[in-house]
Amino acid sequence: MCIRDRLCTETITLIQPQRTDDGEAYLLTEIIGASWYGKRVVTQTTKGAEPQNTYIVRIPESNMPAGVMPKRGDFVIRGIVEEIKHAPADFADREYFCITSMGDNRRGRLRHWVVSGS
Repeated sequence: MCIRDRLCTETITLIQPQRTDDGEAYLLTEIIGASWYGKRVVTQTTKGAEPQNTYIVRIPESNMPAGVMPKRGDFVIRGIVEEIKHAPADFADREYFCITSMGDNRRGRLRHWVVSGS
């Protein structure tokens, strides 16, 4: 986790799709002070072994805006995003991932959220 917030130096944007009567809208939340870890792994597909990027982001509880809770299907982008009309096409050229797993680690000394995906 972020020991005394020294490793939590990244600014990220949490993108949460919202269903509306007019289609889909996106709630954008800028979060300052997260840790970002990415690596390339090999996964087995029907076409054989293929490389894939995987990411883990940790957000200290104190840095998460009140009332915001990440969930599966949300997107996390490294950096700031000001407007999205079509996800993920609008940020396909950026470093991002779709959340496939999340953990609420707000117990103990190093209270934080952890989200991961590819």
